Amino acid sequence: MFNKIYLIALFFFAFIACLASAGAINPKINVPNSSTKWSAGQTVTIQWDVTYFDGSGQVKIPEEATGTLKLGYLEDGDEYNEHLFWDLDTGFKLASGARSVTLPADLETKTSYIIVLMGNSGNASAKFYIRAAK
Repeated sequence: MFNKIYLIALFFFAFIACLASAGAINPKINVPNSSTKWSAGQTVTIQWDVTYFDGSGQVKIPEEATGTLKLGYLEDGDEYNEHLFWDLDTGFKLASGARSVTLPADLETKTSYIIVLMGNSGNASAKFYIRAAK
C-alpha cells in the first residue's frame, strides 16, 4: 500500500515539474559568450534568442513578457552561487532580443562573469571576461 501511494505521489510531482518547466520563458543568451571581452564602465549590448522551448517546440516570446538583466560571477568550487550583485536593467520587452546597458565602473577583472536574463525563469550566459577600468 505504501509503495503504491509513494509511486502516485512521485508521478504527480514529476508531472507538475514538467508543466512548470514547459511554461518557463528562458531564451538562450547569445552575447555575451565565452569569447566575449568587455571593460568595466563600457556600454554593451546583450543579445538573446526571441524564441524559447515551450515543452513541445520553439515558440516566439510573447510581446507582453518583460525581463530583468543581472550581472554576476561564478567561483571555482561554488558553481551554484551566481553572485548576482548587479542589476543592469529591468522592465524591458523580452521579445526585443537585445538590450544595451552600461556595466558598473568598479568591477574587478574576472574571467567568470555571467549575465542572467530573467523573465518568468532565469537563464545564464556562458562565463566571459570583464577587465577592470583603468
